Amino acid sequence: MTESRAVRVELGDAGYDVLVGQRLLTGLGDLLAPLGARRVHVFEDAGLPRAVRDAAAASLGEARVSRQELRLDETSKSLATLESMLHGLASNQLERTDLVVALGGGILGDVAGLAAGLHRRGVGVVQCPTTLLAMVDASVGGKTGINLSTDIDGRAVMLKNAVGLFHQPAMVVADVGVLSSLPPRDLRSGLAECIKHAVIAQGGSGDGLSLSEIESSIASVIGGDWASAAEFVAQNIALKARVVADDERELARGERPGRRALNLGHTFAHAIEALEATRVEIDGRSVHPTHGEAVGLGLLAACRLAERCGVASGDLGSGVAGALGQAGLPQRLAGGAEPDVLISAMRQDKKSQSGSLRLVLPTPEGVIMMDDPGDAALCDAWRAIL
Repeated sequence: MTESRAVRVELGDAGYDVLVGQRLLTGLGDLLAPLGARRVHVFEDAGLPRAVRDAAAASLGEARVSRQELRLDETSKSLATLESMLHGLASNQLERTDLVVALGGGILGDVAGLAAGLHRRGVGVVQCPTTLLAMVDASVGGKTGINLSTDIDGRAVMLKNAVGLFHQPAMVVADVGVLSSLPPRDLRSGLAECIKHAVIAQGGSGDGLSLSEIESSIASVIGGDWASAAEFVAQNIALKARVVADDERELARGERPGRRALNLGHTFAHAIEALEATRVEIDGRSVHPTHGEAVGLGLLAACRLAERCGVASGDLGSGVAGALGQAGLPQRLAGGAEPDVLISAMRQDKKSQSGSLRLVLPTPEGVIMMDDPGDAALCDAWRAIL
């Protein structure tokens, strides 16, 4: 285990550290020892190399360890998977003083966190994210959830994270070395959330995290310079930690964005993800976008809407497009939906009220909240990526 940087999420008695470094998972037992758990149940991502999973489990030492392997995607981020996880916790007799370890990507972390929050009305969870997307976003902040597939107006729709709760982790351990095991597409997808954070930090609170300074960091991540990548990951986590500490349960209202700032681009992205027919062009193939790819597209649509509403110039959108291009992320949908269908899907977002949207828009000074601008403006925003 090497040295790690600790980023504190300041939530009073519920505060916790996010440890960022290399080769942390081989020393996971030492990191968790102060938490004093007698039993540890590990939910582990089947896509993670077996050697990494075995080393993490072996490091837990004297704790009674049970392990449950899962292979999850957005369609299996479901009630059935949640039930399977709850059975795993019950059958291994986890008590409230024990620990759940979520070892994997953001989907596994979301469902594992929800299972931990529900089992015996709450057991501790340690998030060990193994994708860039999970490290800089999903593992920090305590949001958990599953998707809900349903029919709305005769159309099959998957409602993202429609069932969930807030359950803050006891600790987050982000071992950037495991990013070397990711397929290139997954690694690049995680960069979309980093670009989002850089846009949020435009107001000057990003500790060096900005669109103008992100190019070298993107190159470090893609090039596998994990020492430099660790600092970049820590910068992203620090920004999210500050936002979460200011508005843990997303209760900010009115003009203050609070935690809603982190939804930048996501109302557009969730609409893209919700429609199974949407496609992007990746390596010459037409495929359904990953979450990160959808977020990148959502950022571009939000920039276009901000330009139309007069709160940002086209330069901001150009900067975002440049960063997405450097990250190798798509900047257009390759088909699958028209603006009216996408707008309808937007209005099913869990943050809309009576079909009326409250959107996060980027500006040169950070982000602002804006009431539903109407279908004409939304259509224009969607056409920027069609």
